[in-house]
Amino acid sequence: MRRVYLTREKSFVGCLGKMQVYIEDPARAEVELDGIPCRHAGALANGETIDFVIPNEKRTVFVIATANTKKYCGDKFVISEGDVDVEIVGKNIYNPGLGNPFRFHGVTDEDALADRKRENKKGIALTVLAVVIGLVFGFFVSADKLFVRDKNFISDSFEIVLTTNFSEHYEDGVYYFGSKNCSVAVYEYGYADHVSIESMTAEEFLEVLKDSGRFASDAKIAFESDLEFVEDRAESNDGVIRSYMTVFVKGDESIMLFEFGCDTEDYSELRVSFIQWASSIKIK
Repeated sequence: MRRVYLTREKSFVGCLGKMQVYIEDPARAEVELDGIPCRHAGALANGETIDFVIPNEKRTVFVIATANTKKYCGDKFVISEGDVDVEIVGKNIYNPGLGNPFRFHGVTDEDALADRKRENKKGIALTVLAVVIGLVFGFFVSADKLFVRDKNFISDSFEIVLTTNFSEHYEDGVYYFGSKNCSVAVYEYGYADHVSIESMTAEEFLEVLKDSGRFASDAKIAFESDLEFVEDRAESNDGVIRSYMTVFVKGDESIMLFEFGCDTEDYSELRVSFIQWASSIKIK
Protein backbone atom coordinates (compact mmCIF):
# COMPACT_ATOMS: atom_id res chain seq x y z
CA MET A 1 0.00 0.00 0.00
CA ARG A 2 1.08 3.61 -0.54
CA ARG A 3 -0.27 7.06 0.23
CA VAL A 4 -1.34 9.73 -2.26
CA TYR A 5 -1.06 13.43 -1.35
CA LEU A 6 -3.32 15.56 -3.56
CA THR A 7 -3.00 19.37 -3.43
CA ARG A 8 -5.36 21.94 -4.94
CA GLU A 9 -3.37 25.11 -5.53
CA LYS A 10 -4.98 28.28 -4.23
CA SER A 11 -6.75 30.17 -7.03
CA PHE A 12 -9.44 32.82 -7.32
CA VAL A 13 -11.21 30.66 -9.92
CA GLY A 14 -13.85 28.53 -8.20
CA CYS A 15 -12.35 29.42 -4.83
CA LEU A 16 -15.60 29.08 -2.86
CA GLY A 17 -16.53 25.59 -4.04
CA LYS A 18 -15.12 22.21 -3.04
CA MET A 19 -14.08 19.66 -5.67
CA GLN A 20 -14.85 15.98 -5.17
CA VAL A 21 -12.06 13.39 -5.31
CA TYR A 22 -12.69 9.84 -6.56
CA ILE A 23 -10.20 6.98 -6.77
CA GLU A 24 -10.39 3.84 -8.91
CA ASP A 25 -11.50 0.99 -6.64
CA PRO A 26 -13.37 -1.99 -8.20
CA ALA A 27 -13.88 -3.62 -4.79
CA ARG A 28 -15.65 -0.66 -3.15
CA ALA A 29 -17.06 1.18 -6.17
CA GLU A 30 -19.76 3.80 -5.57
CA VAL A 31 -19.91 5.38 -9.02
CA GLU A 32 -18.52 4.79 -12.50
CA LEU A 33 -16.46 7.59 -14.05
CA ASP A 34 -15.20 7.32 -17.63
CA GLY A 35 -16.01 3.61 -17.47
CA ILE A 36 -13.91 3.12 -14.31
CA PRO A 37 -15.48 1.95 -10.99
CA CYS A 38 -14.56 4.48 -8.29
CA ARG A 39 -15.09 5.31 -4.63
CA HIS A 40 -15.27 8.74 -3.06
CA ALA A 41 -11.93 9.72 -1.46
CA GLY A 42 -12.85 13.13 -0.05
CA ALA A 43 -13.62 16.79 -0.78
CA LEU A 44 -10.87 19.20 -1.82
CA ALA A 45 -11.18 22.87 -0.85
CA ASN A 46 -9.24 25.74 -2.43
CA GLY A 47 -5.59 25.66 -1.27
CA GLU A 48 -6.08 22.37 0.60
CA THR A 49 -4.18 19.05 0.55
CA ILE A 50 -5.84 15.71 1.25
CA ASP A 51 -4.30 12.23 1.41
CA PHE A 52 -5.60 8.71 0.95
CA VAL A 53 -4.25 5.17 0.58
CA ILE A 54 -4.13 3.16 -2.66
CA PRO A 55 -2.65 -0.25 -3.54
CA ASN A 56 0.60 -0.62 -5.47
CA GLU A 57 -1.29 -1.31 -8.70
CA LYS A 58 -2.00 1.33 -11.33
CA ARG A 59 -4.87 3.61 -10.29
CA THR A 60 -6.79 6.58 -11.78
CA VAL A 61 -7.72 9.60 -9.67
CA PHE A 62 -10.60 11.89 -10.66
CA VAL A 63 -11.27 15.43 -9.38
CA ILE A 64 -14.73 16.60 -10.44
CA ALA A 65 -17.45 19.02 -9.40
CA THR A 66 -20.01 16.40 -8.31
CA ALA A 67 -20.70 12.73 -8.96
CA ASN A 68 -23.92 13.69 -10.75
CA THR A 69 -22.00 15.74 -13.30
CA LYS A 70 -19.55 12.88 -13.95
CA LYS A 71 -16.46 14.42 -15.58
CA TYR A 72 -17.92 17.88 -16.01
CA CYS A 73 -15.69 20.51 -14.38
CA GLY A 74 -13.00 17.93 -13.71
CA ASP A 75 -9.93 15.98 -14.77
CA LYS A 76 -8.22 12.62 -14.22
CA PHE A 77 -4.67 11.57 -13.35
CA VAL A 78 -3.26 8.08 -13.91
CA ILE A 79 -0.90 6.88 -11.15
CA SER A 80 1.51 4.22 -12.37
CA GLU A 81 2.10 1.05 -10.36
CA GLY A 82 4.74 1.32 -7.65
CA ASP A 83 5.39 1.13 -3.93
CA VAL A 84 6.32 4.75 -3.02
CA ASP A 85 4.07 7.59 -1.91
CA VAL A 86 2.78 9.92 -4.63
CA GLU A 87 2.30 13.71 -4.67
CA ILE A 88 0.04 15.28 -7.31
CA VAL A 89 -1.03 18.90 -7.74
CA GLY A 90 -3.62 20.81 -9.75
CA LYS A 91 -5.92 23.81 -9.69
CA ASN A 92 -9.15 25.19 -11.16
CA ILE A 93 -8.67 27.13 -14.39
CA TYR A 94 -10.77 29.91 -15.89
CA ASN A 95 -13.05 28.38 -18.53
CA PRO A 96 -16.72 29.36 -18.07
CA GLY A 97 -17.75 27.09 -20.94
CA LEU A 98 -16.68 24.08 -18.85
CA GLY A 99 -17.57 25.52 -15.45
CA ASN A 100 -13.98 26.57 -14.58
CA PRO A 101 -12.71 22.96 -14.34
CA PHE A 102 -9.96 21.43 -12.21
CA ARG A 103 -6.77 20.51 -14.08
CA PHE A 104 -3.89 18.35 -12.84
CA HIS A 105 -0.31 19.46 -13.45
CA GLY A 106 2.09 17.15 -15.28
CA VAL A 107 -0.46 14.94 -17.04
CA THR A 108 1.23 12.66 -19.60
CA ASP A 109 -1.34 9.88 -20.00
CA GLU A 110 -2.57 9.96 -23.62
CA ASP A 111 -6.16 9.04 -22.75
CA ALA A 112 -6.35 11.81 -20.13
CA LEU A 113 -4.94 14.35 -22.58
CA ALA A 114 -7.39 13.21 -25.27
CA ASP A 115 -10.25 13.65 -22.78
CA ARG A 116 -9.09 17.21 -22.14
CA LYS A 117 -9.16 18.00 -25.85
CA ARG A 118 -12.68 16.63 -26.17
CA GLU A 119 -13.85 18.58 -23.12
CA ASN A 120 -12.23 21.80 -24.40
CA LYS A 121 -14.01 21.41 -27.73
CA LYS A 122 -17.27 20.80 -25.87
CA GLY A 123 -16.70 23.91 -23.74
CA ILE A 124 -16.07 26.05 -26.81
CA ALA A 125 -19.20 24.68 -28.46
CA LEU A 126 -21.33 25.32 -25.36
CA THR A 127 -19.98 28.84 -25.01
CA VAL A 128 -20.61 29.64 -28.66
CA LEU A 129 -24.09 28.15 -28.48
CA ALA A 130 -24.98 30.13 -25.36
CA VAL A 131 -23.73 33.35 -26.92
CA VAL A 132 -25.55 32.70 -30.20
CA ILE A 133 -28.84 31.88 -28.47
CA GLY A 134 -28.61 34.87 -26.17
CA LEU A 135 -27.45 37.38 -28.75
CA VAL A 136 -28.88 36.37 -32.11
CA PHE A 137 -31.97 38.53 -31.67
CA GLY A 138 -30.07 41.31 -29.96
CA PHE A 139 -27.47 41.29 -32.73
CA PHE A 140 -29.99 42.22 -35.38
CA VAL A 141 -31.81 44.69 -33.19
CA SER A 142 -28.59 46.42 -32.16
CA ALA A 143 -27.46 46.85 -35.77
CA ASP A 144 -29.19 50.18 -35.52
CA LYS A 145 -28.28 51.76 -32.18
CA LEU A 146 -31.59 53.61 -32.15
CA PHE A 147 -33.21 50.32 -31.12
CA VAL A 148 -30.91 49.65 -28.16
CA ARG A 149 -32.58 50.33 -24.81
CA ASP A 150 -31.57 50.20 -21.20
CA LYS A 151 -32.53 46.98 -19.44
CA ASN A 152 -32.66 46.41 -15.69
CA PHE A 153 -31.29 43.02 -14.59
CA ILE A 154 -32.42 41.95 -11.10
CA SER A 155 -31.12 39.16 -8.85
CA ASP A 156 -31.69 38.32 -5.19
CA SER A 157 -28.56 40.31 -4.26
CA PHE A 158 -28.30 43.20 -6.70
CA GLU A 159 -29.70 45.22 -9.58
CA ILE A 160 -27.77 46.59 -12.56
CA VAL A 161 -28.84 48.56 -15.63
CA LEU A 162 -27.20 47.27 -18.82
CA THR A 163 -28.81 47.23 -22.27
CA THR A 164 -31.08 44.99 -24.32
CA ASN A 165 -27.96 43.68 -26.09
CA PHE A 166 -27.14 41.58 -23.00
CA SER A 167 -28.28 38.08 -22.14
CA GLU A 168 -27.87 36.61 -18.65
CA HIS A 169 -26.68 33.29 -17.29
CA TYR A 170 -26.23 31.97 -13.73
CA GLU A 171 -23.81 29.16 -12.92
CA ASP A 172 -22.02 27.96 -9.76
CA GLY A 173 -22.90 31.06 -7.76
CA VAL A 174 -21.76 33.52 -10.45
CA TYR A 175 -23.94 35.75 -12.63
CA TYR A 176 -22.73 36.24 -16.22
CA PHE A 177 -24.04 38.87 -18.63
CA GLY A 178 -22.89 38.81 -22.24
CA SER A 179 -23.20 40.99 -25.32
CA LYS A 180 -21.45 40.70 -28.67
CA ASN A 181 -18.46 42.78 -27.56
CA CYS A 182 -18.23 42.68 -23.76
CA SER A 183 -19.16 40.73 -20.64
CA VAL A 184 -20.01 41.22 -16.99
CA ALA A 185 -19.37 38.64 -14.27
CA VAL A 186 -20.63 39.14 -10.71
CA TYR A 187 -18.92 37.44 -7.75
CA GLU A 188 -20.33 37.64 -4.21
CA TYR A 189 -18.43 37.14 -0.94
CA GLY A 190 -20.91 36.87 1.91
CA TYR A 191 -19.91 37.94 5.39
CA ALA A 192 -21.55 34.82 6.83
CA ASP A 193 -18.98 32.69 4.99
CA HIS A 194 -16.08 35.16 5.17
CA VAL A 195 -16.43 36.91 8.51
CA SER A 196 -13.07 38.67 8.38
CA ILE A 197 -13.90 40.69 5.25
CA GLU A 198 -16.90 42.55 6.69
CA SER A 199 -14.76 45.32 8.15
CA MET A 200 -12.34 45.50 5.21
CA THR A 201 -12.00 48.42 2.83
CA ALA A 202 -11.72 47.81 -0.91
CA GLU A 203 -7.93 48.24 -0.66
CA GLU A 204 -7.70 45.67 2.14
CA PHE A 205 -9.90 43.16 0.32
CA LEU A 206 -7.80 43.65 -2.82
CA GLU A 207 -4.74 42.48 -0.87
CA VAL A 208 -6.60 39.30 0.10
CA LEU A 209 -7.49 38.68 -3.54
CA LYS A 210 -3.87 39.24 -4.58
CA ASP A 211 -2.84 36.46 -2.21
CA SER A 212 -5.29 34.11 -3.94
CA GLY A 213 -3.83 34.97 -7.36
CA ARG A 214 -6.87 36.90 -8.62
CA PHE A 215 -4.92 40.13 -9.20
CA ALA A 216 -1.29 40.97 -9.93
CA SER A 217 0.82 42.19 -7.02
CA ASP A 218 0.95 45.73 -8.45
CA ALA A 219 -2.84 46.10 -8.86
CA LYS A 220 -4.28 49.23 -7.24
CA ILE A 221 -7.71 50.60 -6.45
CA ALA A 222 -8.76 53.51 -8.67
CA PHE A 223 -11.44 56.05 -7.72
CA GLU A 224 -13.79 57.62 -10.27
CA SER A 225 -17.46 58.63 -10.32
CA ASP A 226 -17.84 57.45 -6.70
CA LEU A 227 -16.66 53.98 -7.75
CA GLU A 228 -13.76 51.88 -6.48
CA PHE A 229 -12.27 49.57 -9.09
CA VAL A 230 -9.20 47.83 -10.47
CA GLU A 231 -8.22 47.98 -14.15
CA ASP A 232 -6.09 45.11 -15.44
CA ARG A 233 -5.46 42.72 -18.32
CA ALA A 234 -5.39 38.94 -18.53
CA GLU A 235 -4.90 36.29 -21.21
CA SER A 236 -7.90 34.10 -21.95
CA ASN A 237 -7.67 30.36 -22.69
CA ASP A 238 -7.58 31.01 -26.43
CA GLY A 239 -4.60 33.36 -26.07
CA VAL A 240 -6.52 36.64 -26.48
CA ILE A 241 -5.56 39.51 -24.17
CA ARG A 242 -8.67 40.99 -22.56
CA SER A 243 -9.01 44.10 -20.43
CA TYR A 244 -11.09 44.26 -17.27
CA MET A 245 -12.57 46.80 -14.91
CA THR A 246 -13.45 45.09 -11.62
CA VAL A 247 -15.70 47.23 -9.44
CA PHE A 248 -15.82 46.65 -5.66
CA VAL A 249 -19.25 47.22 -4.09
CA LYS A 250 -19.79 46.69 -0.37
CA GLY A 251 -23.24 45.89 0.97
CA ASP A 252 -24.74 45.06 4.35
CA GLU A 253 -24.30 41.30 3.86
CA SER A 254 -21.49 40.88 1.34
CA ILE A 255 -18.78 42.38 -0.83
CA MET A 256 -19.51 42.00 -4.53
CA LEU A 257 -17.14 42.23 -7.48
CA PHE A 258 -18.56 43.33 -10.84
CA GLU A 259 -16.03 42.35 -13.51
CA PHE A 260 -16.55 44.19 -16.82
CA GLY A 261 -14.45 42.70 -19.63
CA CYS A 262 -13.78 43.13 -23.33
CA ASP A 263 -11.04 42.77 -25.94
CA THR A 264 -8.21 45.16 -25.10
CA GLU A 265 -8.59 46.99 -28.41
CA ASP A 266 -12.19 47.89 -27.48
CA TYR A 267 -11.53 48.90 -23.86
CA SER A 268 -10.97 52.64 -24.35
CA GLU A 269 -14.30 52.90 -26.18
CA LEU A 270 -16.27 50.75 -23.74
CA ARG A 271 -14.75 52.17 -20.57
CA VAL A 272 -17.32 54.98 -20.46
CA SER A 273 -20.13 52.42 -20.67
CA PHE A 274 -18.53 50.33 -17.92
CA ILE A 275 -18.50 53.38 -15.64
CA GLN A 276 -22.11 54.16 -16.51
CA TRP A 277 -23.31 50.59 -15.91
CA ALA A 278 -21.34 50.29 -12.67
CA SER A 279 -22.86 53.53 -11.40
CA SER A 280 -26.31 51.95 -11.75
CA ILE A 281 -25.57 49.06 -9.37
CA LYS A 282 -27.82 48.69 -6.35
CA ILE A 283 -27.07 46.12 -3.64
CA LYS A 284 -30.09 44.66 -1.85
